Amino acid sequence: MKRWTTWLGGGLGWALGGPVGALLGAAVGNALSDFWSKDEKGARVPSSERDFHASLLVLASMVIKADGRVDDRELSFVREQFKQWFGVDRANEAFRFFKQVVQEQPALTTVCSEVRRHMSLQGRIQIVGFLFALAYADGELQPSERQIIARIAQYLGLNQSDFDRQELLHRPSVRRQDPYEVLGLALSASDSDIKSAYRKLVKKYHPDALQGMGEDVVKEAEATFRQIHDAYEELCKARGIK
Repeated sequence: MKRWTTWLGGGLGWALGGPVGALLGAAVGNALSDFWSKDEKGARVPSSERDFHASLLVLASMVIKADGRVDDRELSFVREQFKQWFGVDRANEAFRFFKQVVQEQPALTTVCSEVRRHMSLQGRIQIVGFLFALAYADGELQPSERQIIARIAQYLGLNQSDFDRQELLHRPSVRRQDPYEVLGLALSASDSDIKSAYRKLVKKYHPDALQGMGEDVVKEAEATFRQIHDAYEELCKARGIK
């Protein structure tokens, strides 16, 4: 992880142009590595959990400035997430790192390539879900934000169905979600289609696949999985599927 975050920081610095930027970036990377190596109680944090949070920090910085401005509501969303991840005392330090990264210009394809190489598909899906939640924090998903998330999802290896599902599940809405849409099905889907789609989604979205990435990540995955399960149960009840 130390090499990963140091390389990441160095990459951010080089994107600014020149050796000085690279040194500053590497310093940020080293600081991030030291910060994430232990939790608020001093216990070592698993590398998979650190990788997830570090990846989110960089990719979130790209989304938050995609529309040409940094909205206070989006910053507040990030700060609240940091409180959940790191505890109140360490959240301010984490937020300071984040604001540093927001000022940088990381190479999107390079960052996503590293994330894709080091992280499971389930973890990458959760990252895209978080980015949608962040983009919606100011009440509206801007076209530029959706575009950058779509590019990130593509580079991370998500298919269109997974991308659309994450957008749907994180969209603030007063209307009830369409269970067919949640499962990625047409209204004409047969009972066997419904069962098959649900089985595939269970394999892909079950929270057990994210053990080791942190309690907060697992909780988010549980919330997403619950929405999928509820959609399936609703269709089973409506159709009398046993």
